[in-house]
Amino acid sequence: MQKKIMVNYVLMILLGTLITGIFSYHVAQKHYISEVENKLLVIGNLLKKEILALDSIQDNNILNTFAIEYGDVTKTRITFINREGKVLGDSSTDYTTLENHANRPEIIAAFDRGMGESTRYSTSVGKYLKYIAIKIDVHPEPIVLRLSIPINDINSIRKRLVSFITLGIFIAFFIASLLGVQFTNKFTKPIRQLTFLSRKIAKGNFKGNIQIDAHNEIGELAQSFIYMKNELDKTITQLSQRNSELETIINSMIGGLIALDRDNRIMLINNNAIELFDIKNKQVIGKNILLVIRDHAFNKFLEECKSELVPKGQQVQDIQYNNKYYKIYSSPIQNKSDNNVIGTLIIVQDITNIRRLEQIRSEFVSNVTHELKTPLTSIKGFIDTLKNGAIHDEEVAERFLDIIDIEAERLTILIEDILELSEIETMKHDIRIDNYHLEDIIKEVVDIVDQNAQKKNVQVHYTIEPSISQVRANKDRLKQMLINLVDNGIKYSKNQGGEVKIICKRFKKMIEFHICDNGIGISEQHIPRLFERFYRVDKGRSRSQGGTGLGLSIVKHIVNLYDGDIQVKSEVGKGTEFIIKLPIAI
Repeated sequence: MQKKIMVNYVLMILLGTLITGIFSYHVAQKHYISEVENKLLVIGNLLKKEILALDSIQDNNILNTFAIEYGDVTKTRITFINREGKVLGDSSTDYTTLENHANRPEIIAAFDRGMGESTRYSTSVGKYLKYIAIKIDVHPEPIVLRLSIPINDINSIRKRLVSFITLGIFIAFFIASLLGVQFTNKFTKPIRQLTFLSRKIAKGNFKGNIQIDAHNEIGELAQSFIYMKNELDKTITQLSQRNSELETIINSMIGGLIALDRDNRIMLINNNAIELFDIKNKQVIGKNILLVIRDHAFNKFLEECKSELVPKGQQVQDIQYNNKYYKIYSSPIQNKSDNNVIGTLIIVQDITNIRRLEQIRSEFVSNVTHELKTPLTSIKGFIDTLKNGAIHDEEVAERFLDIIDIEAERLTILIEDILELSEIETMKHDIRIDNYHLEDIIKEVVDIVDQNAQKKNVQVHYTIEPSISQVRANKDRLKQMLINLVDNGIKYSKNQGGEVKIICKRFKKMIEFHICDNGIGISEQHIPRLFERFYRVDKGRSRSQGGTGLGLSIVKHIVNLYDGDIQVKSEVGKGTEFIIKLPIAI
């Protein structure tokens, strides 16, 4: 800006000095030429009187002598011409050699009007001359006295005049430029500082200050600007802090939050809402919610809220969205000043886990009831049969009592598993931790399952990596986990040539257990639910094998108790592999 002002100022000064110089040049030139003409006229009139005072001018030599004498004195060329144009005398050239001057414009004008002037090139002297011609009425006929001065002298004077004027212009321009720089620095520097600071403020940078030592309107403007900047900085800082706090609070909410205006345009939305509705483009402020969340149940809920957009309390509804269950609350947003409803506040809560837990609880109750009811019904039926006389038949009674014993054992195992599972679930940390040799634990597991393995003609093998010697864990929990997995492998192994392997490897600071079998395998659709309570892939076969349906659930909870990880790989007809990682290595 300063550069632009300086350029404009310099151009203005330059234009002004040029106009002044040109005007001065023309005025001076005109004045000088006028002075030259007046000088020639004065000389001519004086010479005219001298000629009129002569006794006789019939002799041409008199006029020529006069011209030479006075031409030297006046430093001008003097020429006498008669009406016929004949030259009667000349101070610079032999007049007898000069051509006829009757056609000279100054001569014609002098005979017609008494005086004439002209500026042209003289062939006789080879220069440009300024001519003044004066008519002199002498006897027997009038003549013309012509005076001339070389125009080169005038041009020389013009050049000197131009030089003086040009020098004056440059001096004036130089002084004006210095004054202009000082002037622009004095007035534009504060403005430039204010402009620079205002641009920083526009970009959100309120740091920095300016020092303007001025006691005029610009100084007052600068002080007002600084005050405004400081107050604006305070206000924006407070607003930014409040917005940051509000954004932190909103994004820290467990549920999703969406604020809509009366036209269903999004005014506010938190990250949880974006994640719950899987919104890809997060720049949704100002967009219509119906274009952002395309779901029939949600849209229908909004329509119902729109029709009830008055202070009538909350609207609540459960919807299903992308295989998840959400509980949605809505309430009107009211303006404090006039209580007008300006929009709708929507809070979204993910209840998928609650629904799943409710379903699991319902299934658990149903399964426990079924698992308890079946043996109890069988026991009760056999007891009734014995009471009705079968007890007197020793063979029948013994067979019935064996069945009652088996069913009672099933009930005992089921109850023990339920209690075991409940105990593990309620534990945050296992306090019965100690150091054990891993191979000793594996051998005990193999010994425990050996009888069942022999009945099924299944071979159980184990391999322990040499780098693993001891583990730090609850020995009973670790045995229980391995027994359940190995026992499952035995139960669902092939009738002939069955094999179960226990492989122990070191994985960083963890131990990786691989329990592999070559049994019937598990189809992919059942794997996600394997660790649910009472979940059976083949319910009839599982019960016939004596399982309670809680074994894998207990395994999962033991792994979670140690902050471990469990994975399942299986293929129908080829076998199953359980991979468990536990941080128990020493």
